[in-house]
Amino acid sequence: MKETYGEYLFDAVSGSITECLGGITEEDVRDCCDFKIYRRGQEYYEEGMVEELMHNKAINTVIATVKGTREYQIEFRLEEGGIYSICDCPYDGVCKHTVAVLLTFIHEGTDNIASYALNCPTTAESLDFLKKYLETKSKKDLVLLVMKFAPENFITEVRNRKMPEKDAGAIFKKTEKKIRRFFEDPDLLYDPSGMESALISQLNKLKGLETQLRDGIGELILFIIRNVETAFNDGYLYIDDYSGDEYFESDDFCEYVIAYVKQLPFGVRTNYLKELDQALNEMSYDTFSNIQESYHRFFSKDEGKDLKSFVNREKAIPLTLISRLYKTLEPELSSDEKEAILRVISRSEADHFLTFCVQLSEQNRYPEVIGLIRDGSDGFEPLHDVRVAEIYLEAAHKLKMNMDEISEEVVKHCPEVVILRKIKALKGTVGSECEEIFKQRNPEDLLSFYEEEGRMKDALELIREPELFYDDVIFEFYRKNHKRFPEETETFLKRRIEEDLAHTGKKHYERIAESLDLMKRINPGRSQRIADEIRANFKKRSSLIQIIRGF
Repeated sequence: MKETYGEYLFDAVSGSITECLGGITEEDVRDCCDFKIYRRGQEYYEEGMVEELMHNKAINTVIATVKGTREYQIEFRLEEGGIYSICDCPYDGVCKHTVAVLLTFIHEGTDNIASYALNCPTTAESLDFLKKYLETKSKKDLVLLVMKFAPENFITEVRNRKMPEKDAGAIFKKTEKKIRRFFEDPDLLYDPSGMESALISQLNKLKGLETQLRDGIGELILFIIRNVETAFNDGYLYIDDYSGDEYFESDDFCEYVIAYVKQLPFGVRTNYLKELDQALNEMSYDTFSNIQESYHRFFSKDEGKDLKSFVNREKAIPLTLISRLYKTLEPELSSDEKEAILRVISRSEADHFLTFCVQLSEQNRYPEVIGLIRDGSDGFEPLHDVRVAEIYLEAAHKLKMNMDEISEEVVKHCPEVVILRKIKALKGTVGSECEEIFKQRNPEDLLSFYEEEGRMKDALELIREPELFYDDVIFEFYRKNHKRFPEETETFLKRRIEEDLAHTGKKHYERIAESLDLMKRINPGRSQRIADEIRANFKKRSSLIQIIRGF
């Protein structure tokens, strides 16, 4: 598990964890994590990896389960006026699993989270209790506890540290041979999870031998990475069938690599990192993205100066390596040094580009900000990033540029509600041209903006536009606003029920019941009459009759 008190996410807006989580925005989530982590979390959310959500009312926490290489559990709770999270994955910081759950709260709400009341410590409190308990034990008692509960992998690692060189070599030779055969085994090549399990099982046998078998283990890691790439290219390690798609990925392997690199002496580490970086760059897939996103974990804060000397000394160091090491280098760099490096690496990484734009803006170098963002010589389109788009709008406003033209330019690239808010804050109005672009590219965000601004007449006109929204979006709008627009809501619900009656199946029957329930709040008599007509005319649909039994 991570630090006892987990990761700070946002300020709390109330004393209810579900109210706090229900009020967050995508902008909040972007602000609390790295850009790549946000994108990975977004993929996890869109792929339906968030499996279970539970609210423990007794202790005011929310627990979530997310699928990955295994199931991960995330806990959200209130602590000293803030929302904190703990995930049991090994990532240091706000992880993709946490982001996936936060996006679930944003897009699906918190009203339907299953609730229970169990007076037990939170995850953090449980760990703190365990820590305090262990601190009271004698050294002898702790030794006995470790011997009793130590995992087999830990025992193997400790034993291997005292292994004679000859025996260590024999273990490595046997393990390497098995791993090489894995990539010749059709059964494993067609079984991504089986391959992951087999690799980790063998690599665990090498734990504790890193000092004696430094070069051999390093080469074996590179062999695995390159052969996973080859397998992908040949159509292996990926399954797409009726139960969904599955491809090779392994957080455990990534953590094994990170741990191996961290323990290398500084000079050996930097040299090996160049080889590792090259192997990762040659991959066409992001299955090892956790390694690429964790270069800052390879070095301690005390090694920042040595790392800076290494970067300055090396003439042929790849830009990707500098880019991934920038987070560690940054504290040791002067403003001019930061600018020199960012000017080179900014277009290889969204976060670096943003950092460069922020630095120039803080120095009031707004013309350079505009020029940097507009430079499309290499096909890079930074305005797709909402954070960069906001900076671009700010810089243009400072330079007194034509904000109507600038606003239209931005919304074409980044049609998100955050941008509408920014334009309104800078100009005082958004403008019909921008709204028309939004209507074509992201009508749901335009609808949200109208509702935020209290422009309900415009919102109603928008929601009534044909073929602009999915039915679920329209229903949700009328559900929230049925008291304001009772006649329009009733007309929509009548049409919705008629359309669903043209189909069979549980999904359509539940939508009919949902529509009847909302209509009952507006016109109970009409809701009753429609329910009676359904019972009279669709007697053979027993499932439908059962579902609308309450009307």
